[in-house]
Amino acid sequence: MSDLKRKILSLAIPAALNNFLDTIQLLIDMLMVGKISPEAIAAVGLSGQLIILIYAFLSTFYVGTNALVSRFYGAKEYKKADKTVFNTVILSLFFSIPFFIFSYFYNHIFFSFMGVNKEVLSLGNEYISILSFSIPFLFIGSVLYSALNASGDTKTPLFIGIFTNILNTALNYCLIFGNCGFPKLGVSGAALATAISYILEVIIYIFIFFFKLKKISFYPEFSLDLIKRVLKVGIPAGLEKVISFSSFLIFVKIIASFGTYTLAGYQIGLRIEGLAFMPGFGFAVAAMVLVGQYLGAKDPKKAEESAIETTKIASIFMGFIGIILILFPEPLVNIFTNDKKTIEEASLYLKIVGITQVPLAVEFVINGALRGAGATKITLIINNFSFWVFRIIPSFLAFWFLKGIIFVYLIMALETYLKAIMLWIIFKKGNWKNLEV
Repeated sequence: MSDLKRKILSLAIPAALNNFLDTIQLLIDMLMVGKISPEAIAAVGLSGQLIILIYAFLSTFYVGTNALVSRFYGAKEYKKADKTVFNTVILSLFFSIPFFIFSYFYNHIFFSFMGVNKEVLSLGNEYISILSFSIPFLFIGSVLYSALNASGDTKTPLFIGIFTNILNTALNYCLIFGNCGFPKLGVSGAALATAISYILEVIIYIFIFFFKLKKISFYPEFSLDLIKRVLKVGIPAGLEKVISFSSFLIFVKIIASFGTYTLAGYQIGLRIEGLAFMPGFGFAVAAMVLVGQYLGAKDPKKAEESAIETTKIASIFMGFIGIILILFPEPLVNIFTNDKKTIEEASLYLKIVGITQVPLAVEFVINGALRGAGATKITLIINNFSFWVFRIIPSFLAFWFLKGIIFVYLIMALETYLKAIMLWIIFKKGNWKNLEV
C-alpha cells in the first residue's frame, strides 16, 4: 500500500467510524422510539431534520476552521492555527444564541410548516424543546472537532464519540422506558439522553484544548483578520448547507404529503442509508484535510492526487454498501418496526438509493476537496442548482401529476448522478488550486 493510501485511510477510517457511531446512535434512538408509535418515529425523525438544519449553519464554522487550520498546519504555522480555533469558538458561541431561542420557543413553526398532524406536532415540540439546550454546545463542538481533524487527528474525536454514544444508549434505555429506577419519559427521555450526551462530549473537547493535551490548542488572542478569513470561506459553505437543507426539507414535505406511513418509512430508510454515508463522510474529511495541508505546503499536484485517490477508495466502500441496500432492505427495516406498511415504504426507498451510492461517494469526496481548498462559492452554486433544477421541481411535478412515491425517489437518484458529474468536471478544471484563504 502506498504512503498516500495509508495517509488517506488513517484520516478517513477514524472519521468514518466516528460518524458511524453517531448514525448508530440515531438508529438506536429510532429503534427505541419506534416501540412507542409511528407518530413518535415521525416526530423524532423530523426533529432530527431541524437539528441537521442547524448543523448546516454550523458548516460556516466547521469548513472555515478546517480550511484555515489545515493550511496553517501544511505551512507549519501552528500558532496561527491555535489562534484560529480560539477566535472561531467565541464567534460560534455568539451565533448559537438565536438558534437556541428559535428551537425552544418557536419550534412549532417548523412542524406546522412540515404539515404534520397534531400528535406528531405535539411530540416533536416535546422532543426539540429539551434538545435545544444542547445547541450552544453543538456550535462550539463543531469548531473543536473540525480543528482536531484539520490538524490530522481524527482518532481523538472517535474515542470521545465511543464514550458519549455508549452513555446516550444507556440513558435512552433508562429514560425512555423507565428502567433502572428512572421515570418513564418516552419521547422526552430520548431528547434528554441526547442532550446530556452532546453537552458532555463538548465539555471533554474543551478540557482537551484548554489543558493542551493534543498538538492543537487555544491561543487566546483576538484577531479580526482571522475571523474575516474564517468567514470568507465559511459563509458560502454555511449558506450552501442552509439553502441545501432548507430545500431538502421541502423535499421531505413532498414525501410527507403521501401520508404518515410513507414519512415514517422514509425516516427509517434515511437512517439506514446513513450507514452507507459513513465512508463518504470519512473520506470527505480526509480529502478536506489533505487538500488543505498540501495547498498550505505549496504542493497542488499532490493535493489533486490525494483527492482522486480518496474518491476511488470511497467509491469501493460505498458501492459495496449500496449492493447490501438493494439486496436486503426488508431485514434491515425489520429491526426498527414490525408495521407492515412502514416496512414496505422504507424498503422501497432503500432499493432506490442503493443504486446511487457510487455517485454519492464522488459527491462527498469532491465536495470535501473543494471546501478544503476554500472553493466554497463553487460548491454553493453547483449543489443548490442541481438540487432545485434536477430534484425539487421535478419531484413536485411528479407528486402533482403522477401520484406515486417511486417517481419521486427515481428523480432523487437521477439528480445524484447529475450532481456528481458536474462536481467532477469542476474539480478537473483545477481552478481551486490557486485560491487564497
